[in-house]
Amino acid sequence: MDKKLILTLLTVLTLFFTHYANAKTMKSHHKNAGLNCADCHISKPFEAAPMEQCLTCHELPQKKQDYHGAPDKHDSPHYGVELECENCHAEHETSENFCNNCHEFEFNVP
Repeated sequence: MDKKLILTLLTVLTLFFTHYANAKTMKSHHKNAGLNCADCHISKPFEAAPMEQCLTCHELPQKKQDYHGAPDKHDSPHYGVELECENCHAEHETSENFCNNCHEFEFNVP
């Protein structure tokens, strides 16, 4: 291949990956804390951050009743065994109430 074609391909790839990285926005509380991608994505840049990495800043939630008297959503036989934080709490997308895939609960997920 000639140098011009190689340079063009490298430029296109660079622009693609730059756009991809910028398209994945961080939640404002993480951005305000001064975090960047490498703080969570410690193994490979485009793989999900492991739950252990979340726990370097966040503690496991205490299992208790909330202030309305409803059972705590983290007090589940699935939590920490079959499910990890990212099942509900998404960094680059809208968080979701994953429990409602099988159950019917009314609560918001931050």
